[in-house]
Amino acid sequence: MRNQTPPITTTETGRALKLHHNGFAEIISTSGDTELPFCLPGEEIEFEKVQYPKRTNTYFKAVIKPSLERQDALCKHFTSCGGCVLQHAKEGFYKEFKTSQLTQAFNEFGLNPYLIQPIKVVPAAQRRRANLEATKKGDKLFMGFHRLQSHQIIDMEECPVLTQPLQDALPFLRTALDNLLEPFQKANIFILELNGLVDIGIEIQGINQISEEKKAMLKDVATQANWARLQFRHRKFYDLILQTQAITTQFGPLEVPMDPWAFLQASSIAESWINDIIKQTLDESGPQTHLLDLFSGRGTFSGSLLNYGRVDAFEGNNKAIDLLSSAAKEYPLHAKVRDLFETPLPTKALNCYSTVVIDPPRAGAEAQVQQLAKSIAPTVIYISCNTQTFARDAKTLEDGGYTLKSAHPIDQFLWASHLEVVGVFKK
Repeated sequence: MRNQTPPITTTETGRALKLHHNGFAEIISTSGDTELPFCLPGEEIEFEKVQYPKRTNTYFKAVIKPSLERQDALCKHFTSCGGCVLQHAKEGFYKEFKTSQLTQAFNEFGLNPYLIQPIKVVPAAQRRRANLEATKKGDKLFMGFHRLQSHQIIDMEECPVLTQPLQDALPFLRTALDNLLEPFQKANIFILELNGLVDIGIEIQGINQISEEKKAMLKDVATQANWARLQFRHRKFYDLILQTQAITTQFGPLEVPMDPWAFLQASSIAESWINDIIKQTLDESGPQTHLLDLFSGRGTFSGSLLNYGRVDAFEGNNKAIDLLSSAAKEYPLHAKVRDLFETPLPTKALNCYSTVVIDPPRAGAEAQVQQLAKSIAPTVIYISCNTQTFARDAKTLEDGGYTLKSAHPIDQFLWASHLEVVGVFKK
């Protein structure tokens, strides 16, 4: 066995400068510069430096001299759980920082930052979906989110970001998992709340089915918790343990089935705000002929577009398109499976639409936007959860002849570093 050199651990102090886009502060100290979470500009910070033979890690420890912009965190797990990095910032500073993420991206890509509208922030207790992890270490269950920049699961007892029904579900979920998992087993848990109904999905690493005894236990817990549905999944196999009510959501006139594995905007308030922007844009644009929803999912925005005319929807997920097609049987909506990364809709096809709504994943839609930039579609509404890829794709649209009319920052990822953006483009 090789002898390993033990790390050298020291306690250091430094001063925090600006925050980077990930919410980490730039720290200057006599022993060298670093980046740390949970700090604010101007603060004097105590941190731990751990020196290994080939690397050095630094960890936030305490605030020696706090900023006037600092406030007490709402959650007792803050600085342990990696779900939030900005609970310590007062509202004014917080809004300015979130908006600055978009401003900096605009400046980097040569876009006009004066087009950015005032930010809208979703309040606490409004996140309706989340993915948790759980593991058994000996007889102790750990359930929650990861520690920041770590695979360690922080044992979560509360989460003020989640809707109240999901917060109420946590102790029951803990009981279920404590009785379900064997030592050293790991599970992924997908939680969803719609209109007060709680929907739970569980996956266990390396397990393709669970025993009848454990299913009976899970059913009892779900019944006590008044959950609407509880499922176990292994790849494409679904085992329905309990269902008392159908889980659906309304997208415009469409009632679409949902489950905790499906994509859905993180907050119903944010979804409503985005739909308001779409509605205002279409009302101001005049009569529509044919509308297009790219990366449609199960129809989050297709339903709203139906109020203005015929709609085509494209999405790479087969199940999403099947459910959307079924929900839209009586409506002028045509939904089709298409991988828009590998085979983007070509310019010639895009030319027949009066409005295009596009809502890609965090990576953006570089190939699709290149085709869109060359089209003659009069209106494009681009929805993004990544300021950098939004600005990159917005620049491509502008280079193709589109004019960015407005950009709307919507913070539905409360206290995290992410930001939703809705851009309205005209040609």
